[in-house]
Amino acid sequence: MRNALNAYQNTEKMTLTKDADANSVLLVVMEELVKSIEMFQINIDNKHGNNEKKSRGFSKALSIIYTLQTSLDLEKGGPIAGDLFRLYEFARVHIIKDMRTGLINRSAEALLSIKEIYNTWLAVNTLEKSNG
Repeated sequence: MRNALNAYQNTEKMTLTKDADANSVLLVVMEELVKSIEMFQINIDNKHGNNEKKSRGFSKALSIIYTLQTSLDLEKGGPIAGDLFRLYEFARVHIIKDMRTGLINRSAEALLSIKEIYNTWLAVNTLEKSNG
């Protein structure tokens, strides 16, 4: 995960301490993914949206998804890693399709699933930190 984070930080501005643990890194990356997809969706309308923000959200979301996919260990992670890979791929494909059509369609479904994973991971991380 650290190598994926370094690659991501080289292309995007993110603030993390040097001693950030993997869980904290994942939370920041997932939060940035949610924000990027939301920025893309808010600005998707060519008449009323901001094309620069739409493009920035689009490209940042795809970069984050690539980072998340390449950081998965499909051998050690088992079925959960495979399911996450497929979810990220679903999000990637439908963000691209929505960009082409200019309408929010199935990327909204992907965003809901990503938010659910983020909120679950946040709860687990908070529980782990409170337990010591």
